[in-house]
Amino acid sequence: MAAIFTAFVLATSVAQAGSTPPKDIDKKQAVAIAKEAENGKVLKISEQREKFIVRILKPKGRVVDVSVSKRTGQVEKENN
Repeated sequence: MAAIFTAFVLATSVAQAGSTPPKDIDKKQAVAIAKEAENGKVLKISEQREKFIVRILKPKGRVVDVSVSKRTGQVEKENN
């Protein structure tokens, strides 16, 4: 997880150094980031104003929501 986040931060920094503004995280990237944070099957993806909520079914049957910031890719786990 840390390696992916670090790579994203570096890529964002390089993009900011150029003339084009950085792009937000898309749904596909949000799912990849969430699955890196929590192993399991993706059940649902919800889009909110500033984040994606990725609902994941863990191998032992527990469901967790992983919040992924659209701007930074930062992860916040939410327990259900």
